Amino acid sequence: MSTKRRGAGDGDRTRDTKLGKLVLYRLSYTRSTKNTYGTSCPCLSRPEKEFLMIRADWFKKKGMFQPIHSVDVVTKTGNDQAYALGFHIQASLEALGVAAAVFQNSEYEHPECAGKPRPDMVLVLGGDGTLLSVVRTLGDRQVPVLGMNFGQVGFLTELNPEEWEGSLARIVTGDYHLSPRIMLHYDLHREGVLIEQGRVANDLLVGRGGTARLIRLRLWAEAAEMGTVRADGLIVSTPIGSTAYAAAAGGALINHELEVMEICAVCPFMSGFKPLILPSRTKVSIQVEPSSSEVYLTLDGQSGTRLRAGDRITIRESKVRLQSVQPSRNHYIQKLRLKGYL
Repeated sequence: MSTKRRGAGDGDRTRDTKLGKLVLYRLSYTRSTKNTYGTSCPCLSRPEKEFLMIRADWFKKKGMFQPIHSVDVVTKTGNDQAYALGFHIQASLEALGVAAAVFQNSEYEHPECAGKPRPDMVLVLGGDGTLLSVVRTLGDRQVPVLGMNFGQVGFLTELNPEEWEGSLARIVTGDYHLSPRIMLHYDLHREGVLIEQGRVANDLLVGRGGTARLIRLRLWAEAAEMGTVRADGLIVSTPIGSTAYAAAAGGALINHELEVMEICAVCPFMSGFKPLILPSRTKVSIQVEPSSSEVYLTLDGQSGTRLRAGDRITIRESKVRLQSVQPSRNHYIQKLRLKGYL
């Protein structure tokens, strides 16, 4: 199988496969917001459009995706090492023909809100907290995200600062796996009025404040009441959040590609409530019962709202997915062992 070259600067390259020679090259075409393969572009001939469709299907079957043409590099705020490496990565990407820009997390905003072109990928240099912050910044308009660990555990990150050049070079040619991860949407009602809503990628905690006193929480799954729990709090977690606070609370470690949510009680008192895994489509409701302690709603461990008795939080699967870039199909168990969970 062969195609006509479109010019010396378009990054054409070939790769031998069992099916023969399949051309894997980066065409210089205008992307369409309605068609991510660019097949609606009038500058392409019909054979070229057909080739792009065949090529896109091949990439999907092989776990590979479209080449990366532009990257936003977002570094952990105040980390000089990460910021300096960000500019080194920018130079490396530009040498590969990939447009790149560097930002600190505190100054980063969604490119479309800033009037800039949407990047093909966001590379985050930081820990899990920085990556989650960037995911919140992207909001409803998620962009594929790749993390490089500058934190402590860095379970959500895939690259490390010592060995990244080879992996990144392969990724920009399309040699990566894109793994959609579920997120959770929540609504907070007070006296029947919606006062807050949002989304979490890791977990949502309804927990006590500074005083060491138990709180009382009433829990439902759909219309079925699960009872009242006296505890330090309740965690509702996504699979990627199962390796965070939920793990410390005795929850199960859940493969990140499963579409489920987990409910864990934090230090339950005289209760048989065990960690519970439900389909992510389940609507879970938590109501704050009268107690003598302050109660807070904490999102991804980074922001919080003080709650009152009678407040009800409704949690369900978000329509938006976190698009996680995986350099290769890493085995989940291998990663758990590498990070010290097993």
